[in-house]
Amino acid sequence: MNLESLDEGVKDALNKVLGTALGVAREQLEEQGVFLPFAIALEPKDGEDEPELRLIAVPPTDDPEDPDADIDTEAMAADLVQVLNQQGTHFEAIAIASDVLLQENDRDAIHVVAEHRIGAALAIVQPYTMPAEPGGEWIFDEPAAESAEAVWANAQH
Repeated sequence: MNLESLDEGVKDALNKVLGTALGVAREQLEEQGVFLPFAIALEPKDGEDEPELRLIAVPPTDDPEDPDADIDTEAMAADLVQVLNQQGTHFEAIAIASDVLLQENDRDAIHVVAEHRIGAALAIVQPYTMPAEPGGEWIFDEPAAESAEAVWANAQH
């Protein structure tokens, strides 16, 4: 699906969830040094009201056999998609953000996939560098667009 040919309302909805997710992820990194996968959903309102943005998160699942194991962020992202699919028919657009490691250059990055209910999807990757010392400055590279496949939107039809 060519994003350039999309209706302005669809582009606005995608930009709204994408920008909000990116902002929340950056804020979490700067405050906590880490963030767990989460979603931003755009809930249309009736009449003249502005659409409402909702933050959706799922708790990490503990491994009962290894309580000290790393949190399975892939499982959390899958749980988020499941939650969105269960309650998502009234959302106009969603974005799922996760903290990823870019294999090609061994860098951390924020990865956000935004989808509109019509099936348009867009992904953004924003590499970042943590400060060398606590309280130092975070460095966020320019976000880069990637192609994305609609997962949530396709489940709504």
